[in-house]
Amino acid sequence: MAPESVRIIVEDQSQTGEARRIARRLAQHSGFDEIRAEQIAIVVTEACTNLLKHGGGGEILLSRGSDSCEIELLGLDRGPGMANLEKCLRDGFSTGSSPGQGLGAIQRLSTTSDFYSDVARGTALVARWSVTAENASTPNPSARLHISGVSVCKPGQDVCGDSWGSEQNHSESTVLVADGLGHGPEAQTASQEAVRMLHANATLPPGALVERAHQALRSSRGAAVAVARIDRAKGIVTFAGVGNIAGQVYSGAQPGPHLVSVNGTAGHQTQRIREFSYPWPDNGMLLMYSDGISTHAGLEAHPGLALRDPGLIAGVLYRDFSRRNDDATVVVAKSA
Repeated sequence: MAPESVRIIVEDQSQTGEARRIARRLAQHSGFDEIRAEQIAIVVTEACTNLLKHGGGGEILLSRGSDSCEIELLGLDRGPGMANLEKCLRDGFSTGSSPGQGLGAIQRLSTTSDFYSDVARGTALVARWSVTAENASTPNPSARLHISGVSVCKPGQDVCGDSWGSEQNHSESTVLVADGLGHGPEAQTASQEAVRMLHANATLPPGALVERAHQALRSSRGAAVAVARIDRAKGIVTFAGVGNIAGQVYSGAQPGPHLVSVNGTAGHQTQRIREFSYPWPDNGMLLMYSDGISTHAGLEAHPGLALRDPGLIAGVLYRDFSRRNDDATVVVAKSA
């Protein structure tokens, strides 16, 4: 189960210390040794420094991976962006003094990282660390998709009512997104139960998985639930959903079909659950998001973003399309 992200608003230097403490705590809980934990803390400090000095402030999202052995950092700002991102990524380059000596240090001290900057919208970065080199390696593009996402609770809430999860085998990738009705712990319980149904019944077709979640949520508050299964060998996406979870398939940066859900709430009332099939292109990308994200969300206004890391894509879309008055989840799946 992919946990929600811890959101830290960075508006002055005091929040840098908070971000470092949270990152260190995550590192300790995830089994990182002291040396790696310190490297993570340095990168978090560098990301916060960059937000303050070059972005006018922003936000940090920190989360643990679905196997609890990975930490992901997203740094998001709405500043002027970087006209020459490649120059800024050179190790040691910095337009101001900072502990890590520039964005290049983030590349050097993280297992994987990626960056995106748009002079009209701001800068975003993602960095990850895995406990073992085996966990850190990128999945074979011919075998699996790279799936990543963010789940952020509504401002003022302590927990997120959205949840998401994924399952993969040698030929298929399955993604489930659930949005518990309302907010807070009861909404979280409902959405996490839907994700549990995915992991317990991963071989069921998407329609049957949504039906299984519908039955499992009878005693809960209920949730919007959607499941997308990508058959990479056959080039097909099969989708089933109840409620307002949005989905869309892209071919590279070109927008493709929107995925169709039926009306209702899993656990309460729903129309007859139906499956719909869509073509999956060789350079396909799946985007799924809860209704905490605007229905206008998409890649069209972000040149080059489709080429970036899925976690970075999810972070940028969250930054630019979050309604800020609801729990918000974005999940992206694409070839590594």
